[in-house]
Amino acid sequence: MKRRYLLDEIPQPKRPRKLPVILSPEEVAQLIEAARNLFHRTMLMTLYSTGVRRAELCRLRVTDIDSPRMMVHIRNGKGGHDRDVPLSATLLETLRVYWRWMKPKTYLFPGTVKNWRADVPVTTCVPWDACQQAAKRAGITKHLSPHTLRSVSA
Repeated sequence: MKRRYLLDEIPQPKRPRKLPVILSPEEVAQLIEAARNLFHRTMLMTLYSTGVRRAELCRLRVTDIDSPRMMVHIRNGKGGHDRDVPLSATLLETLRVYWRWMKPKTYLFPGTVKNWRADVPVTTCVPWDACQQAAKRAGITKHLSPHTLRSVSA
């Protein structure tokens, strides 16, 4: 009928913009200490220390950790861009302990196939669950997600 769709011309109300949830350094320390195991603890520490996104964390490879330069190479980040982020000495020590325990081959955080450990990246639900469980165990009542660890007050 070549008529214009009426809903396209009706203005929509603006959505209210909320301030993000920000954790104090003490709350972050509580969250990391409350992690269930070394796997989750290392994930949370990597999220906090490097500020990577959840999907970027899941695709991290062992070769992306450059300990001589103290850098972490992020491949195909948001927008398909690569970038390097600084690696802290505390995270490097934790990563070394984690590597001795887990011995990952390709991906830093390997996933599972049919409940068997495989050389595939972990799903993006795992960091989410690790964050939720640690928050519950630490008694933090704020709404948390892995993205919350990207913006922490200094």
